[in-house]
Amino acid sequence: MTRTRWTRWSGMAVVVAGAALALGVMPAAAQTYTLKIGNATINDVQHEWQKRWGARVEKRAGGRIKVEIYPASQIGSIPRMIEGLQLGTLEAWIGPPEFVVGHDPRFQVLAAPGVFDDMAHAYRVIGDPKFREAVLSLGEAKGMKGVSLIVYGPTSYATRKPIRKLDDFKGLKIRVFASPMQTLPLTRLGATAAPMPLSDVFPALQRGAIDGNRTGITIFTTFKYYDILKTVTETHDAMITSIAMVSKLWYDKLPPDLQKVLVEEGEAVQKELLDWTVDFNTKGRQTWTDKGGELIKLPAADQAELMKRLSTVGDEVVGSQPRLKEIYDLMVQTAKAKR
Repeated sequence: MTRTRWTRWSGMAVVVAGAALALGVMPAAAQTYTLKIGNATINDVQHEWQKRWGARVEKRAGGRIKVEIYPASQIGSIPRMIEGLQLGTLEAWIGPPEFVVGHDPRFQVLAAPGVFDDMAHAYRVIGDPKFREAVLSLGEAKGMKGVSLIVYGPTSYATRKPIRKLDDFKGLKIRVFASPMQTLPLTRLGATAAPMPLSDVFPALQRGAIDGNRTGITIFTTFKYYDILKTVTETHDAMITSIAMVSKLWYDKLPPDLQKVLVEEGEAVQKELLDWTVDFNTKGRQTWTDKGGELIKLPAADQAELMKRLSTVGDEVVGSQPRLKEIYDLMVQTAKAKR
């Protein structure tokens, strides 16, 4: 090639490259990644987390990550979404850690009864750097990397028949999460635990296949349980929490700067959600009564007996599992230090 032709060719290359940059065409090193975030609920704290984290990630990534939010099990049930994380077909999911117990039993520790005094106390515990890192790292060997822990709210029971005293639990079939930390408390109250995904619960209540659901008050309002049930018994014996995780397969393909964005914004959203969550739970209780529902508290003696029966659930569940006991003990110690 002559010098004149080379000069012309190189000049054209510069012009083409400049035009590509002007049009926003990015080189392979700065490719765009899709981040789908799945969740089983809607219009609640988990959905709020999806929106906040997604917006923060998109903004900070400068257009290199495109976020898509899918609440209300739009892309499958909770088990299917967790499978998606492991296979790399779903980039992120948020939900109760108990749904990942089948992959690692340590995910159930946060559901232990009697550990947290209230939502603020729970937030102090999950925000402790040592404990937070321990929980968020639990799923990495199974293809799931944790980025956030949040509090959903204290436990209550929405039931077809009112639970006004402790004996009213006897014989009831109540939906819980699929972990011993949730099923054993029902056994101690004389009820039968019925683990199932959230998407199956409302139809099961309608059919009378189950008698109630044990979870946070805001599930009962956002899914309009007041259309088929009229009573919620507030025991607040444990705390419902959520963990947000990303697919390790997908995460490992990202450049280091984008990996950093996901992790840092996950921590940032976790820190800012307490006030919103407390307010949302307060509004949920008001919504329940506004819709004609009743909020019930057990008599003081029955509530004390309930907590007495459930206070040793955690110790029993972890007793024969050293790895589970290690993180449970860390949580209990952190809870005592954060009071």
